[in-house]
Amino acid sequence: MRWKFLTPLFLLLLLCAITVGRKTSAQSGLVVGYGASGIQQLSYNGVLLEDLSQYPSDAFHIWHMKMTDLNGNVVSTGQYGWGENNNGKTWNASTSTWSYQFVWGSIQVQFQQSGTALNMIVTETNGSNSGMILDGAVIYPFAFHFPQLPAQFPDTSTPELAFNTTGPSITIADYGNGEVAAVDPDATQPLYSGFLPTGNGTSYYPLISGTTPDGLPLFQPHNDRPVMPGQTQTFTVSLRFAPSSTPASALAADAYTHWAQAWPMQLHWSDRRAIGTVFLANSPTGDPQQPGGYPNNPRRYFNDSDASDFDIRTSAGISAFQQKILKQASDIVTNLRQLNAQGAITWDIEGEEYPQTTSYVCEPDEIAAIAPEMETFISDLSSPYYGMKLDDAYFKTITGAGFRAGLCVRPQHFTPGSGGTAQQVYLSTSAVYNELLRKMQYAHNRWGVTLFYVDSSVDANGGILDADIFQQLAAALPDSLIIPEESTPKHYAYTAPFLSFIDHGDTGTNPEIHVYYPTAFSVNMVNDVDASKLANAIPALTSSVKSGEVLMGHADYWQTNNDTILSIYQNAGTNNISLINTLHRVRAGSAQ
Repeated sequence: MRWKFLTPLFLLLLLCAITVGRKTSAQSGLVVGYGASGIQQLSYNGVLLEDLSQYPSDAFHIWHMKMTDLNGNVVSTGQYGWGENNNGKTWNASTSTWSYQFVWGSIQVQFQQSGTALNMIVTETNGSNSGMILDGAVIYPFAFHFPQLPAQFPDTSTPELAFNTTGPSITIADYGNGEVAAVDPDATQPLYSGFLPTGNGTSYYPLISGTTPDGLPLFQPHNDRPVMPGQTQTFTVSLRFAPSSTPASALAADAYTHWAQAWPMQLHWSDRRAIGTVFLANSPTGDPQQPGGYPNNPRRYFNDSDASDFDIRTSAGISAFQQKILKQASDIVTNLRQLNAQGAITWDIEGEEYPQTTSYVCEPDEIAAIAPEMETFISDLSSPYYGMKLDDAYFKTITGAGFRAGLCVRPQHFTPGSGGTAQQVYLSTSAVYNELLRKMQYAHNRWGVTLFYVDSSVDANGGILDADIFQQLAAALPDSLIIPEESTPKHYAYTAPFLSFIDHGDTGTNPEIHVYYPTAFSVNMVNDVDASKLANAIPALTSSVKSGEVLMGHADYWQTNNDTILSIYQNAGTNNISLINTLHRVRAGSAQ
């Protein structure tokens, strides 16, 4: 442009236009502009997050759809597998609605702005004569172009998604100049929402999907949200904008409330004293399927390879072994008293004949076959447990002293093979409940066990077992505390999930969980962590204990960290259970 030939009036008009344009782009709050392709521009507090003129490939589109016939067969041909293969699509500018028509029905997505929230309302209709089931559709409504990688996002290629089956669906992208939360307010049905990378830098689709998105790892939930013939479903994903660092509770109180109503807290465990840990054996190294025991001590109890101490191949050796086990039980009671603990969990009552990951065995109902030395009858005439089986006497020593007994169980099945080999076999999800219930009921009914650590609470793909399994277990054993090694937020409704300060530096339950489960707590293993690491975390752990968290420390011997654990409890002032209950009532009241 040749500026010297422009008139003063034209220059003034041009300057005004530029000024108006800048003012529009710098408007505060959420500004959404629409065009022939749906959302054309979107900005929040002057930061432009979408501009279709720069990124035309961001335009609204429906990606793949999953459809099955009435016999359950997936059909992906024609208009049954790809959303952009349809009978026509229209944009209604007056209602801000996309409408897609298919041979089997329709999908509509309406955009409604309410202050600093943009609600995306999806209506899926399956025709009564379609002969097909719409299991879900993957919808890309537009794309965000964040000025930087949002906080807590690990990289630009990892999806940040919520599933609506494991906890409230609230996914926050804090991009420095502001943040946006993708929220599904409903808590009753599966739905994928959150932020899916587009492959273009820090650009993400605000995903909406009723079926599993492409490429989702097998260890994450794979769900469908079926719409049967003759049915219509309507659901909403809300994009809520706020200044950077705004807490999720301020953006999505409705989602938290609806979650707590749909999946209410059912665990009521007032005793928040420490829990002792007991390891009776040490596992070997090497092939997990190959035994690694000692000739005198195949299950490696006390890691003792010295036949002069005991040798279970002889009657005298069995007697000596029995004395060591009973002495250990007595020491556990002494340590529990000193720690002012509620009880102790024994990880390896069956010993540890095999390397990890076959150990821990955690198969109490098979102890007679796995560790027959624990089933021998006590032969010492002077023992108060004379004539009892050794494992019965071991647990009786603990429970008889007024402490809770605990055990490790696993959802896998310990399976011996040929040549002394063994492995942990993963079961189908439908079989896991019965596997765990059988083991837990056996230990509960025989030994009075009421503390259950569930080791490796995952399926064969590494996916965390559904919280509904633990809901059923908790209902079957209402006097017991279940502690799953792996968990999701939903597990807190029924269990006290495991945390590991010793391995991961965990100091307490995610505060967000207390928004909808005020009395939730975790069981946090401290054990023999480095003393300096523990010393640095004393303030955080004290605060957690004061709020009701439970710490775990060695009860099989008095480890030096036990003094620190005891001090933490004393400083927190929560050995008084009534005080803990008062704290919970206060927190529950403030959350309402």
